[in-house]
Amino acid sequence: MPDAPCPSYLHRLARALMPRERLAACGVVLRYGASGVVVRRLPDGRACYSGLYRCGDFWRCPSCRVTLGVRRARQIETALRAHVDAGGSALLATYTVPHTRDEALPVVLARLADTWRRYARNAWHDVLGEHYVGNVRALEVVHGVNGWHPHYHALLFVRPGLPFLTPVSVALAERWSEVAGADWRADVRRVAHDGVAAVARYLTTDCLAGASYEVASPAAKVPAGRSYPELLYDYGRFRSSADAALVYEYASALHGVHHLTISPRLRKLYDFTDPASGWSQIADEDVLALLNSDEWLSILNAGEERNLLDDLSRSR
Repeated sequence: MPDAPCPSYLHRLARALMPRERLAACGVVLRYGASGVVVRRLPDGRACYSGLYRCGDFWRCPSCRVTLGVRRARQIETALRAHVDAGGSALLATYTVPHTRDEALPVVLARLADTWRRYARNAWHDVLGEHYVGNVRALEVVHGVNGWHPHYHALLFVRPGLPFLTPVSVALAERWSEVAGADWRADVRRVAHDGVAAVARYLTTDCLAGASYEVASPAAKVPAGRSYPELLYDYGRFRSSADAALVYEYASALHGVHHLTISPRLRKLYDFTDPASGWSQIADEDVLALLNSDEWLSILNAGEERNLLDDLSRSR
């Protein structure tokens, strides 16, 4: 998606396609109890709005997708850095299953989930034994020439003491082939100890530059197929009924599905709080403007909400 548009543009497209979903009110309607909208400055200098309802729908809302992904990636980066600094190591694995062009997304999702359950039942402890700490698993879904392609990215935390991780990576990949089929091997790689920041960017931004960012957030990755933002973007350009149908199928199939799954042991060791918590709080950043409900409505009707933020961001 060259020159990818801002999430607010994609949000308007999603709102037009799904006007009865929660995302239609996200970032538009005042939060319950709020008398107006606060325009405030973030630590990085950008302007943003506070006091608006947020749906927290990672799969369908382009705005919450970016925000939640970045917050989750920060949590993963913090945990991974602490783990590596303590002498541990990590593996980044990608798991896929067979699929055909004509298969519906729910069918492939069910196959992936079932294969994962059979694989994860014993694979970690059989291969890593007492060196296994836990894993962070993220689901990613794209659509390409061979149809829907859902797959898992898993970040495995490994205790110190294993002299070589290459045999472990090979064994985990072969175990996946035994479960998913001989032609479907997992891609398992070691995370470099000096590359935690890059790994974090990779997990958050959809696979561009580092491990913990690819597991968490799809904001800037280049996958082997069209992601949800790309489907929306193409629909906005061509108004294709086929693209609209793919958006609807995606939204329906992933409703209620977890994007990120963290093993219980990791939750106890590190601070993995709900990234959607705290959205109602306004911190002590500089307040740039206070808008009452009528002023906010007039800005929305004029389509100037994004331009206002851009102007205030440039005025720092």
